Amino acid sequence: MCSLSMPIPAVAMRRHASCMAVPGGRRGVDPTPCSHSGADATPCTRCSSPAWSTPSVSRSVSRPARVSVVAPGGGTGINAAVYAKLGQRPDFVVDIVGQSRAPYDVYPECWEHGAPAPNLATFAEDVHRQQMAERSDCMVFGSRGGQVVLPTLWRLMGDQMPPSVCINGGCAMNLPQKVRWPVGAVTFLLLGGEDYFRGGATPEEYLAEAKRRVPPGNGTTAILYVSEMQHMPQAALLRSVLPTMLTAVRDWKASGRPPMEELRQLLIALSSDGWTGRLLYTKGPSDWAPAVDFGPFQVTQHVPTRSDWLAEASAPTCAQAVELTHQQELRELFRASVLSAQRGGAAPLVSASDRFHAAAQAAVARAAAAEAAKEAAKSSRARAMLPSAAIGARRSSIACGEIAGGGSPGGGEMGRTRSLYDPTPVSRALGMGRRATVQYCPDFPPELRSRLVSMQA
Repeated sequence: MCSLSMPIPAVAMRRHASCMAVPGGRRGVDPTPCSHSGADATPCTRCSSPAWSTPSVSRSVSRPARVSVVAPGGGTGINAAVYAKLGQRPDFVVDIVGQSRAPYDVYPECWEHGAPAPNLATFAEDVHRQQMAERSDCMVFGSRGGQVVLPTLWRLMGDQMPPSVCINGGCAMNLPQKVRWPVGAVTFLLLGGEDYFRGGATPEEYLAEAKRRVPPGNGTTAILYVSEMQHMPQAALLRSVLPTMLTAVRDWKASGRPPMEELRQLLIALSSDGWTGRLLYTKGPSDWAPAVDFGPFQVTQHVPTRSDWLAEASAPTCAQAVELTHQQELRELFRASVLSAQRGGAAPLVSASDRFHAAAQAAVARAAAAEAAKEAAKSSRARAMLPSAAIGARRSSIACGEIAGGGSPGGGEMGRTRSLYDPTPVSRALGMGRRATVQYCPDFPPELRSRLVSMQA
């Protein structure tokens, strides 16, 4: 594959403050090349300085995460304010890589509307040649960037690819080029129910197809499906989820364990804002954790239905991946502009009255579900408990600081009121039991911590 016959002037590097001018005061986004840089806008050696020298307030690392956002397909125009806000945080440094609608912002020749070099594949090769990925802690791709740039970097870098957030899930489609998804890649896919990339598939089929694209043995992939999300994510949604998703993939890469606390925070934010959808993630190689459904003030483990089983059992789709044409891009830009002009950026719950109404409805639904579960438990008792067992259960309940008796909606085990040490509904949906309460609460009293851990051992 030929390299670009022209320099890529839009591979924007973060430079020393004295040598860059930032339009509109947006720190770390779209910097203007300094006077010492060459005509190709590559970083000058005299003015470049490490972007991570500033102390960070991050809870897990000592420096801010350097995030590279691939501009073609990344929504850096319509969601420029979101990326600017992200760059103002003390725990992130944002670089915009490339430029939308540049000469290389076209699909490769293997696509229906593809073109010879320069194209997105050769652009990805130049990004790799300039070591942009190697200098990044996380990368963000979207739309055609996820379809072409991310798979190309995977092919070139393998497991050395930094953790990535892929908006629209372009890498998990039936692409014309073979995708060499590294087994060790850390990836967070953001899928939209209103995204035309979904085609005519049902949500269950869409998620099942994305899961099939994850290679066997990979244990570091998460998929967030938001029913209301358009192809170009609403600003309110992206602003709410992107920082947590970036922190999640970075911690996942560093620890090798699923970022449960970040997933919990993500579900809380989505539920509080009224978004609906589903979260899937791997808890180990080829081992998917139970899916989690979320809605306005409701988070529960997903109960598989017949539609899920049929989607999982069906053969992989052979339909070609959807290609973003210029006409389609203009249509999506218009839709995104209309939504961004709405109150609250088209978030489902904007006003306090909306939130109160949604919270009341969720409480009623939880109470009805708890009552139904209680009745089902009573009717399914096939044998009577021996008195000694009941006494033992009572003694164990008292030792835990719990009250035996009628349960409460959203409480602990059926038959008792909720204890101080019980997991929240969100933690319970993620499978984070009482031990999680101890793990993620640094102010937990030491004597109660040791007591609770010993009781669960």
